[in-house]
Amino acid sequence: MIPSGGTTNADSKDLFRVKFSADFCRADRSLAFPDIGLSLLDENPSVAYSFLSEYLPEYSPAQLADCDVLISLKPRVTTQSLEGIEQLCAIGRCGVGYDNVDLNACTEHGIAVYITPTAVVRPVGESILLLILALSHRLLEKDRLVRKGSWTESTQPLGREPRDRVVGTIGLGNIASEAIRLLRALDVRSFLGFDPYASEPKAAELGVKMVSLAELLAQSDYVLVNCPLTPETRGLLGEEQFLLMKPDAVVINTARGPIVNEAALIDALQKRKIAGAALDVFEKEPLSAESPLASMDNVILTSHSIAWTEELFRDMGRMDCMGALAVYRGEPPQHVVNPKVLTHPRFLEKLERRKVITKLPEAR
Repeated sequence: MIPSGGTTNADSKDLFRVKFSADFCRADRSLAFPDIGLSLLDENPSVAYSFLSEYLPEYSPAQLADCDVLISLKPRVTTQSLEGIEQLCAIGRCGVGYDNVDLNACTEHGIAVYITPTAVVRPVGESILLLILALSHRLLEKDRLVRKGSWTESTQPLGREPRDRVVGTIGLGNIASEAIRLLRALDVRSFLGFDPYASEPKAAELGVKMVSLAELLAQSDYVLVNCPLTPETRGLLGEEQFLLMKPDAVVINTARGPIVNEAALIDALQKRKIAGAALDVFEKEPLSAESPLASMDNVILTSHSIAWTEELFRDMGRMDCMGALAVYRGEPPQHVVNPKVLTHPRFLEKLERRKVITKLPEAR
C-alpha cells in the first residue's frame, strides 16, 4: 500500500499538507515508482502527505481543497479545477512541460507552478539516442520478422548509421544539448538548430549551426523535436514541412504531440515522403489502437514514457519535494514558470503565513 507521512494530528492548524496525483500509484494503490523523494518529507513531522485516491483527467476543486502543495503528473489544472481554492500555494509538475496547467488561472489564485527541468535532461537525452539508433538499424522491423520465423527475410532490410549524417534539432534547450553531447560519440557529421530564442554563443559552444526551419528540414537526416508546446509551435511540422524533408529522413518527437500535425505525418509516412518516425507523444493520448501509425513498420511508438526510469522519478520527486519544503518554510520554490505570481498579493500572503507558523514553538 502507499505510504503516508507527517504528523497524525489531523486537526492541527499548523499541519502542512502535500498531495500527490493518483497516477503516482498503481491500480492496487501501491507506489508505481521506487523513490519519489518522500524521505525528504518524512524528516519533518509537521508535513503530511497523501495520494489522491481517484484519477481524473482534470482535477476537481474537491481534490485540491485542503492542501498547500500539489505534486502532479498528468492531470490537467484548469480554471474550473481552482474554483473556490484558497489554501493551495504551489503546484509541482513532474517534468519540464506545463502545457496541462492553466498558468494564468494559477497566477490569479496566487499559486506558483514549478517544474523539474534538470531531472529530465539525461533520461530524455538518452531516449533520443536510443530512438535514433533503433530507427537507424531497423530494430523493430527485424525483431518482428525474427519472431514470425522469417529469419532470412530479417537479414534483408539494411540499416544505416548516424555516422557522417546531419542531425537537426527544433529547439536548443537543455535536453537538445544533452542529446547532442551523447550523439557526438557516433561521429555525426554536423548539427543544425532552429530556435528563435537560443543564443548564438550557446549554439557555437555546442557546435550547432543555427538555420531557418526550412533549411534544417531540407538538410537533416534526423529531425529532433525538442521545443515546448506553445501557440507558435502547435502544428509547426505539417504537410508543407514534410515536403521539404529528404525522403530517407526520419522524425523523432519526444517533446509534445501537437507540435506535429499527426494527419500530415501519417500521410508523409504512407506516401514515403519521409522514411520513418519515432514518437513518444501524440496529438491525443493515449494513442488509439486504430491509428494508422500502429501498423507501420517504419514507426516506433512509445507511451509518453520512453524516458521513465527509476533515476528520473527519483530526481523529479526530490526536486518537487524540495519545492514543497521551500513553501513550508515560507519561501518560493525554484523553477517557477509563472514568475508574475512571485509578486502576487495572494501568493505572498500564503508565504507570510507559512513563515509565521514555522516560527511557532510547536512547529519547530
